Amino acid sequence: MENSEGGQVRNHLYVPPCYLAGFAHNWGKKSQLYIVDSTVTEAFFTTLQNVAVERDFDWIETGAEHLQLFDSSYAEFESKLGPALVRTDAKGDFQNDADRALILELVALLAVRNPGRSEVMRHFKEQATRTQMETAVANRRRWESQKRKAAEAGVEGAADLTYEEITEFVERGDYTIAAPTTGYFEQELKSLMTVYKLLDRRSWIVARAAPGSDGFATSDRPVTLCWDDKEMEGGFYPPGFGLQGTSVFCPLSKSLAIRGRFDDRVDAIELPADAVAGINSRTIFYADRRIYAETDRFRFLDQHFVMRYGFDLLSMLLIP
Repeated sequence: MENSEGGQVRNHLYVPPCYLAGFAHNWGKKSQLYIVDSTVTEAFFTTLQNVAVERDFDWIETGAEHLQLFDSSYAEFESKLGPALVRTDAKGDFQNDADRALILELVALLAVRNPGRSEVMRHFKEQATRTQMETAVANRRRWESQKRKAAEAGVEGAADLTYEEITEFVERGDYTIAAPTTGYFEQELKSLMTVYKLLDRRSWIVARAAPGSDGFATSDRPVTLCWDDKEMEGGFYPPGFGLQGTSVFCPLSKSLAIRGRFDDRVDAIELPADAVAGINSRTIFYADRRIYAETDRFRFLDQHFVMRYGFDLLSMLLIP
């Protein structure tokens, strides 16, 4: 953190450097990352010290005053988190309860803290979401099936809208799908403990990228939440951290990723290249502005499920 005014730090880190270090060539502070930045449509290498910084991100205005949300307590947390990530990466499991607790706290923080200001990514996600909504109401049977499954999973109001009402809403198209803003995440901070408790209730699989898979990438918004049912995943109802039938994914390093469900399954597995690419695709889709990786050789799947490499991503973002 740099750029102080009146003795107060003004540039704040919203993705911990000790976390990003796991995706660099080594865990050193001077190690470099490969970055794809959608806001300036550039790809480049830079050091860990220059990434995931947002001016005044940890501040909120309260009248004439500013309140800094994270200070020395966050630095203390990060000093414990770094070694926990290194140990977990080396062991490839969640057997250490203290390390597991620290990492789940990281996942909760990453889930609720993000500037969310990328118009390029917002436009991409808006078009994809509109397509999903149109598919979700393509026929009455599919819609009724989604309503039933959403209600069973605990989605509030799932049974309220009729097929005719939702079809008219989607066809009318007079709505916008906005990326989260800083103000949104300031509100989300209030539910941080709730999110952590829900994560702690889940059972976690630790997945290691197989040799030759080129490893996991991460982003400035790396925690992703999805429905396990493919019909629900492409449907109208969004998943929630406390809902049954959902999975939480988060890459922990270029070697490890975790998946949490309410299914009592605890395991450590190895993933082949296509599965690693699938997780990377999810990470890319939900990114806010930046993708981080060790090199431009990380793999992902495009919209046609064709294996692509990191050096292809920038040109794909430039396509209108």
